Amino acid sequence: RMRSMVWHHKGDYLASASQDSSKLSVQIHRTSQTKTHLPFSKSKGYVQAVAFHPSKPFFFVATKRHVRVYNLSKQEMVKKLQCPARWISSLAIHPLGDNLIVGSYDCRVCWYDMDLSARPYKTLKYHKKAVRQVAFSSKYPLLASVSDDGKLHLFHGKV
Repeated sequence: RMRSMVWHHKGDYLASASQDSSKLSVQIHRTSQTKTHLPFSKSKGYVQAVAFHPSKPFFFVATKRHVRVYNLSKQEMVKKLQCPARWISSLAIHPLGDNLIVGSYDCRVCWYDMDLSARPYKTLKYHKKAVRQVAFSSKYPLLASVSDDGKLHLFHGKV
């Protein structure tokens, strides 16, 4: 079962994450050459979401409790972000790439400043049920979260 799928901003790469806990759980597909790359030799846990950095060769992999940031050109882990949530559901990267938001099944939204720390800059607890999706606006200083409680919360977040 597929958990996440995202395009690279240049449009030639597509990353997918499945619920499988093997090395096949994360795949990066290059559409122009019809090739698939398996970036990990072994799994670091159940992958919940994946994302590409908008301008750097960084790749974000969210597992149950952590978000790992990998440098694809050097093929090494750059940072491991700790999330106070019990189970991560989604993630979104700001269009400038310096901020990250993570949604969780325990009603939290964690906001990270990538330049500051591996811990959240802010933890928002406004939903009553699981947060399913989070997103940044590409045009305005807004971030949004949507939950199983049927509510969409829109926040003004100056980055």
